[in-house]
Amino acid sequence: MKLVLEEGVQEGAIRVDLAWELFFESKTGMPEGHGGRLLPFTNWLWDELGKKAGYLNRNSRGELTLAIPALGQEALDFLVRVGSFWADEVYLKKNGVVSENLWRKPVVNVFEDKLLDGGERALTRKDGETYQRFFMPLLGPGRAFFRVEVIDNGESAARYHSHSNVDEYYLILEGSGTLRFNDKEVVVEGGDLIGKPAGPDDVSQLIADRGEPLRILDMEIWHDRPYSSKDLVFNPDFNEIIMRGPGWGALFPAEAVMTSKDFREHYDEGYRRNRDGGWVPSKLRGHKKIREKK
Repeated sequence: MKLVLEEGVQEGAIRVDLAWELFFESKTGMPEGHGGRLLPFTNWLWDELGKKAGYLNRNSRGELTLAIPALGQEALDFLVRVGSFWADEVYLKKNGVVSENLWRKPVVNVFEDKLLDGGERALTRKDGETYQRFFMPLLGPGRAFFRVEVIDNGESAARYHSHSNVDEYYLILEGSGTLRFNDKEVVVEGGDLIGKPAGPDDVSQLIADRGEPLRILDMEIWHDRPYSSKDLVFNPDFNEIIMRGPGWGALFPAEAVMTSKDFREHYDEGYRRNRDGGWVPSKLRGHKKIREKK
């Protein structure tokens, strides 16, 4: 399969030029830092490529053109990486001139911080002593979200937290630190792989507290495409539960969570729950019986 990235409109081409401006509100640049901003666009392009390309797609014509705007080098590197999953040959055509094959290997190096291509540099964030490199969607959209993070001594990778809909794993690449896991604390060091699958609502936090930075590979596996499913995030230290995902965007105090016994016992009775967890009788449509105070 051959992919041609060509500036300008071509008949039958995938209109990346229109999508680029729609998703990013820019004709030439790409979002930098957190790879999450690139995911909706990449999901769209992935689905479009799947209609016309693929190694088992016998309806493929063998060559496919992507109409692109006049992109900067970082954006081009990113598109070439994504396209290289779908084709053995990826070319850039500009003013009638066709480049050499730009195909990129589906590889990133978790230890390399200097010899990065434009797409990798765009997904690198450095703020003071904090350093992060985001690998998705450079490695495809999928259901995973990977990043390398360097945690300065005395700092943590994230809040003490759990997920309801994300399997999370941490690989310690360099250094040592402390893993808070539920009510326990464990020393971790280079080579340790930490598992936190969804289900038990395990709470964890990695802290660099042993006199040296901690370099980790943070791996999230979502049950749908990243940020396309609903997830409850529990932060015990802050007494908060965050609701995130499509149609969600709220938090409530963890102490507001109650047993569901009352709900089950009075399912067919009319009442309204108060903010403090109590309730008042209420006449509701479809419920003849009104719950009575005892």
